[in-house]
Amino acid sequence: MKILSICGSPRKGNSETLILKLQKLLKERGIDNEIILLREKKINRCQGCVEYCNKNLECRIDDDMPTIMKKMKQADGFIFITPNYFQMPPGLFKDFIDRCSIFYTANDQKHFKTKKTIVICVGTDTVEAIGVCTKNIARFCKTIGMEVVGTKSFRSKSELKGNFNDIFENGLNPAIEKDLQKLASLL
Repeated sequence: MKILSICGSPRKGNSETLILKLQKLLKERGIDNEIILLREKKINRCQGCVEYCNKNLECRIDDDMPTIMKKMKQADGFIFITPNYFQMPPGLFKDFIDRCSIFYTANDQKHFKTKKTIVICVGTDTVEAIGVCTKNIARFCKTIGMEVVGTKSFRSKSELKGNFNDIFENGLNPAIEKDLQKLASLL
């Protein structure tokens, strides 16, 4: 089994720390997990050229998205993790979502309907406010045919001061280790 984890944080921080922890938990279960850090990729904004996309069922923008989309088709499941910015994902992750619209346009849902997906958002707001972001990303996943088997919203601090383990130490998520193990077991 191969899980593709996509991290939408524009910096190294809580989201990446969580995805690395999940990678370790999956490895313990014998599951291969490739992590894509979107901040390290060139992802241009969708140009809305639906005349081309609808006709050719492909995107004509030359960047890293075709490679990511190919990996998405080959994966057995997904973990999407991103920070919460005003109850939405940051622009980097939103650009990724927008570019995935070709899956919907090309009616490619067949590639995803058997693939289990987990969505995680991290932020400084209340869990309920962060949950709005989580639900929106889960809705995107369902729209392109993914089976969302788990969602979780974690509270964090935005100023980490170099402590990338803060998400586990700040006391805002007392059951974080248990929650991550449960999520990993869903894949």
